[in-house]
Amino acid sequence: MVKTGRRVYLLCRGAVCGTGEIGELSGVFRLLIPLRELWSDFLDLLFPPPRGCPLCGAGAEREGFCPRCREMFLEHRAPVGCTVCGCFPVRPGTGGGVSGGPGGRSFPRALCPHCRSDRPPFKAARAAGPYEGVLKEAVLRLKFRGERGLARPLAYLLAAVAREMVPPGTVPLVVPVPISSRRLALRGFNQAELLAGELCTALGWPLVPALRKVRETLPQTGLSRAARLSNLSGSFAAVPGVLPPGRVVVLVDDVITTGSTARECTSVLLAAGAAAVYVLTVAAPYCPATTPAGLPAGG
Repeated sequence: MVKTGRRVYLLCRGAVCGTGEIGELSGVFRLLIPLRELWSDFLDLLFPPPRGCPLCGAGAEREGFCPRCREMFLEHRAPVGCTVCGCFPVRPGTGGGVSGGPGGRSFPRALCPHCRSDRPPFKAARAAGPYEGVLKEAVLRLKFRGERGLARPLAYLLAAVAREMVPPGTVPLVVPVPISSRRLALRGFNQAELLAGELCTALGWPLVPALRKVRETLPQTGLSRAARLSNLSGSFAAVPGVLPPGRVVVLVDDVITTGSTARECTSVLLAAGAAAVYVLTVAAPYCPATTPAGLPAGG
């Protein structure tokens, strides 16, 4: 009950926009946000997440990863190559190291080729690490195997990245990337919403489900960069009366690939009155300009 009460309190803060005054969340959403989390806690009671490390089952502290898995995460961390999209410049062992662009050259002006030619509307995107190894395994197990217990330790990784990304003194609104009602019914949960909720619990930031998916789209897997952008065009919309104008937003998803989902969601949020949008994900790819194959299924 203590855990449930604390989570409901933090989620209800989504209706209080940092000033102690009720924001523009509608009454319906002020009720639905905590009820949705109560339902999540009820499921945890029926189907308790495994104790210990959610990846290997070894002993772990604070419901996080064990020292071995945490060390593997740290080993896969790499310097960010692009200061805008947050992609990692070159896969280690391909001739350039993690600090260079194609052929080992650094990205001019610290921007990857894609952001130089077509800069995205969000301020910046950051990920906990490259989409490979144990981090990739954790994302896939959360997303496709329904291992919801992974959301909390992954959110701890996101919290560290979020503190570095968002300007000091800013209390942003956290908005999860939505999925379609059909996909939600099939999967039973939205992994971005789980991550966003745990991130808000860790940092005390307000969770605001300000986006909805209004059009079913094809799976992004296997689509080219241009096809991904076209596939998602017009598929997201702002929930009326939910997003207070003039606030900084942190958009949360599991993986960013070409940035097509982040671009589309950011454009909708800016049109709805957001002052700026930062994108936060568990994993990001190596720069597509230097890694022609192997893009993960995502936005």
